[in-house]
Amino acid sequence: MQIAHIDLEPFVDHLLRCSFDQPMFLTFDDSHLVAHVPLDADDPVPSLFCRTVDTHISAVGIYAPATVSGASGTAAVSTDQTVVHIVHRSGIALTALSQLESVRTFGPTTEPQNGRVPDACRRVLGLTTAPPTDSMTDFVIAAWLEVICRVALQKPGITWSEIVALHPACNSIDQAATPTAIAKATQVLGHSLDWERFRRVITAVGGFPFGDSGKTTAAWMDTGMFSRWAMDSLPSRSDAFDLLDVALGPATFDRLWATIRFCE
Repeated sequence: MQIAHIDLEPFVDHLLRCSFDQPMFLTFDDSHLVAHVPLDADDPVPSLFCRTVDTHISAVGIYAPATVSGASGTAAVSTDQTVVHIVHRSGIALTALSQLESVRTFGPTTEPQNGRVPDACRRVLGLTTAPPTDSMTDFVIAAWLEVICRVALQKPGITWSEIVALHPACNSIDQAATPTAIAKATQVLGHSLDWERFRRVITAVGGFPFGDSGKTTAAWMDTGMFSRWAMDSLPSRSDAFDLLDVALGPATFDRLWATIRFCE
């Protein structure tokens, strides 16, 4: 099939009339919906891990009913909507959002989109996903902050030297180091690491961010998808700072905040 002739909109139109009451994994041949398989209602994406499809399947997708909560004036309002995302083997993808009687369509696009659903659908077909969104330096920072948060919850008011000792590159950092020096060590460590090498390590030995299923899951993912799951498995920087602003002394928190800023 030539890319110019691929039309995913009829598939989307058909699905938006189906009204499934739970998330579905969708498979298509060149002309119609082949099958729809129920997925976990709380988080359907992990249900797709390690799935593959036969070569006669031309496209796959996810159908997900959802409720969006908002406000209208002073009253809370909940609106039912449906999200459909379809990816063809050619790499063309189309997303549709149905709400009440309106439908918004995003695409079709040939560029890999960032997101858990596009990533999973592309990997089911064996397609590459978008490149890593975050650098390995970002990962080093996120991992350090996560460890600090865990320790600080058990021991509020931990000292600056204790925080430095928790750094992944602590062996190369003096405990009296300034935020500038620690930021430099963070960047050096980040630049020495590589997302694809990290993924291959997990493929071989398992572990973070997938636990016991790490080997198989990391092998099924590619570099981009793996990097995003690794980052999403750690607290966001803003959430970590919110917690540490309360758990650390003011001077210690300021040093940590300055260190992270110097990494940028």
